[in-house]
Amino acid sequence: MKALGLSVCIVILTSVAIARDDLPPVPKTPSAVIDLVFARPFTLTKGYKYNWSKVRPIVRSGTLVVLKVDPNLVVPRNSAEPVLYAGNQTVQRLNHGHKSGHVIAIIPGKIDLTQAPIWFGRPGLPERVTAQMIKSERALADAAKIRPFAAKKVKTVTKERLKVSDLFSLLRDYAANLVLEYSPQEKNLAETWRLPVARVSPKQQRERKRRRK
Repeated sequence: MKALGLSVCIVILTSVAIARDDLPPVPKTPSAVIDLVFARPFTLTKGYKYNWSKVRPIVRSGTLVVLKVDPNLVVPRNSAEPVLYAGNQTVQRLNHGHKSGHVIAIIPGKIDLTQAPIWFGRPGLPERVTAQMIKSERALADAAKIRPFAAKKVKTVTKERLKVSDLFSLLRDYAANLVLEYSPQEKNLAETWRLPVARVSPKQQRERKRRRK
């Protein structure tokens, strides 16, 4: 099977729903994540378009995290699911996590986890989230007294910054290992990220352009 593009893989992951009538009800939101298990800042040589907000900025840095969560908040559904936030931005979930209770995710850009709470807001589609919606969800989280993790906790679980070429490399070489360690029920996801990607040489690109003329 031809390897899928990275953005396609992630869209498939987040859009596949479980077509059952016996799903647990969606827990009340806002709801804080249970624990911050792992955090590792990263820098990318080549950025990527962030599709988890309406603005769709180019992400060149961020933090790779592992979060312990209420599994019922991340069950794949045939309807909108609670959106994950950190501080004043949406969080890109890389796996489902409903079987393991652990979500591997990317928090885009610069963030101080000792100052930014991490929580699930009202159900919706991340790609439609606007700055005003984030402001509203943050106000609800603050009213619910959802607070950032303690500085000692953040320091304990934070690893040294990574410098990688692109998102594909981040998923293949680092996020895949986290899935295998914290959510092994989704090992097929890690294996998908490690599939070889067919690369087209400059000469092949020129030949293709010539043929289209």
